[in-house]
Amino acid sequence: MNPDRRTFIRTIGAGSIAGLAGCSALSGGDDTDTPADETEPTDSEETPTATDTPESTAEETDTETDAGPGDTEGPTIITIEAAGADIWDTTDLGHFYFAEVSGDFDARVEITSLANTNPHAKAGLMARAALEPTARNVMVRRRPGFGISPQWRPEDGASTTSTTSEAGAPLSRVEGGTMENATWQRLERVGDTIRAYGSENGEDWTLMVELTTDQIELPDTVFLGLAATSHDNANATTAKFRNLSGVEPTENQDLGRPIISGNVSVAQAAVVSDLGADTSPEAATLQGTLSSMGGSDSVDVRYEYREATTDEWNQTDATTLSEPGSVEIDVSGLTPRRYYEFRAIADTGDNEFSTVAKLFSTPSGSDGSSEEGPASSSNVDPSDGFADMAPWVDDDTPLVVVDEPTRESLAAATSIPGPRIVVFETSGTIDLGAEDLNVRNDKCWIAGQTAPSPGVTLIRGGLWVYGNDCVVQHLRVRPGTAGQEEGWQPDAIEVADDTSGNVVDHCTGTWGVDENINVGYDTNNSTMTNCLVAEPLNDATHVKGEHGYNSIIGDRAKNVTLSGNVWALGTDRNPRLKQGTETVVVNNFVHHYSDGMWADPETQHSIVGNVFEDPHTDQPNVFGEGSVYAEDNVQRDDADVPMIGDGISQLDSRPLWPEALEAVPSSEVRSHNLEHAGARPTDRTETDQRIVEAVRNGEGGVIDNQEDVGGYPELAENTQSLDVPTTGLKAWLREQAAAVEP
Repeated sequence: MNPDRRTFIRTIGAGSIAGLAGCSALSGGDDTDTPADETEPTDSEETPTATDTPESTAEETDTETDAGPGDTEGPTIITIEAAGADIWDTTDLGHFYFAEVSGDFDARVEITSLANTNPHAKAGLMARAALEPTARNVMVRRRPGFGISPQWRPEDGASTTSTTSEAGAPLSRVEGGTMENATWQRLERVGDTIRAYGSENGEDWTLMVELTTDQIELPDTVFLGLAATSHDNANATTAKFRNLSGVEPTENQDLGRPIISGNVSVAQAAVVSDLGADTSPEAATLQGTLSSMGGSDSVDVRYEYREATTDEWNQTDATTLSEPGSVEIDVSGLTPRRYYEFRAIADTGDNEFSTVAKLFSTPSGSDGSSEEGPASSSNVDPSDGFADMAPWVDDDTPLVVVDEPTRESLAAATSIPGPRIVVFETSGTIDLGAEDLNVRNDKCWIAGQTAPSPGVTLIRGGLWVYGNDCVVQHLRVRPGTAGQEEGWQPDAIEVADDTSGNVVDHCTGTWGVDENINVGYDTNNSTMTNCLVAEPLNDATHVKGEHGYNSIIGDRAKNVTLSGNVWALGTDRNPRLKQGTETVVVNNFVHHYSDGMWADPETQHSIVGNVFEDPHTDQPNVFGEGSVYAEDNVQRDDADVPMIGDGISQLDSRPLWPEALEAVPSSEVRSHNLEHAGARPTDRTETDQRIVEAVRNGEGGVIDNQEDVGGYPELAENTQSLDVPTTGLKAWLREQAAAVEP
């Protein structure tokens, strides 16, 4: 059989490496409205299309199943191709496969894959009052960037809400409104009550939301089935389902009028299961079991594999099986210390079926190393804080290479669901496209120090760290207004809520609209060191109006280390330490500000060796109602500003302090921090150099727009090939950082 005669739709399986090519490319909110410039849908005038039976289809399908040995039939796979701006807000654009159902129902399905045309592409069970695109409905959606969660439109033409949106979140029965690892969906109606569930195995169900007539009232007869949308008018997504029960769809049609029409196909699948790989630094044995023949007398099985984040698949020769059995094929020419994804292709002659893509990593070949490498030349090392800096790194930790300065390349690298070091073989400006880039998986080290000069700058969006035990070093982030209207209010770098063990070191955050660099609510053991935090946009696109704020530490954040930073050319939050926080604020330099360090009630802080300069207020430098141990904090100029406000409860001893941190005298702070703070301080860009010189010389001030100071940078795109040693990976990362530090 000729394996080149078919074209595969390259989807990534939910629950394995979901949305690898950009699952982190998220917008600022949990849901997004239909873009204003997209084609608006009209009421549907289509005639529903009858859907072919399995005997009449020939469809490639991603499958993986628990079918036992000797099963010759295989599962039924439903494939929906759907385009459209979204199923959301007041109207829908997508595709729907359905049947009319009256009375109570209990529908269940497993979604095996969803092509990541956009992190807000979605697919899942849906019940609609009508087929018009504005009809009220309930959907259990899978999205590449967010897992499974319910959404509903309460009235015809009303705005849709969800368990991850502000209006619907109070009804959620699960934390955060979503189930990240669930691949099974269930939608049930009993009387007038509708319940949505998720499951990881199709047996143990978790109630996600219960909707009564107070939220939505559907008629007795509804349209029940499977819906999908690409969240992209120009491209269709492919959603694949199996194990559908509780409804037998017979018709399908577009919702609204997407530019690209959708379709549905159903096929009996040949199935390869139990995928695995035995690896060495440059080779692997790919393994799987043909567990279902798909009704065919023989099946050709081959593997396709590629380095994660690359586009092109390599393929092996095929092995022909006349009965279920195991398939092992050797591949060589791999690169040590890399992630690869692979899938099995089962070819029955009439159809080809692809498994969900799986990951494996190649080892380094090292016999182990405990070298830590050189400490930072700064007075403050990123390991000096409460966070244990990347204890998970060893010589076999995979590298993920960013070799072009694009959002897609960086998003693919950061979103791999495993320990990874993101390294750069290119410099340049990465345009985030007016969306934040979210690091959602734990144990990610973004090593901006590995880029060739002049390094990497992210613009028109922010970087959010949702994972735990992550490190971000030597990266510049400048969101700016990004051509957006009021309501666009990104941060430059955000350590997200409920995270722990994260380090942000030697980064530059400027031109944020909400704040520049923050530590989120309910975080623990977070460290922010040697950062240049400056020029937040004051009167830009924030809904509250003037908002030139630098940093906020969210409610109940514990064990936060803020040291060696420069906060400059802003109005407020330098930083703000919100209610319930416990922080160490040591050897920072605050310049040209209206409010200094704001300590909310029920907080405890060690504030030591900080320098304040050029206040534009008569408010104390440290103010609020918190409890503070203060020592060696100085006002460098002759401003008549109290150091500690009357509302502060002053402590006699430090309430908390990381063991490795040593404060230096405040007399050393200003010159030291201006030399060491920010990304790649020996390789500063013109923008960073301008800011540092403005602070050093008492120039500059609060700005409203990045265009006030020259606009977004366009950095040179220089390339290099990294030569990473087999042994001593962590030491090498430290050496790379030392090379761009004074």
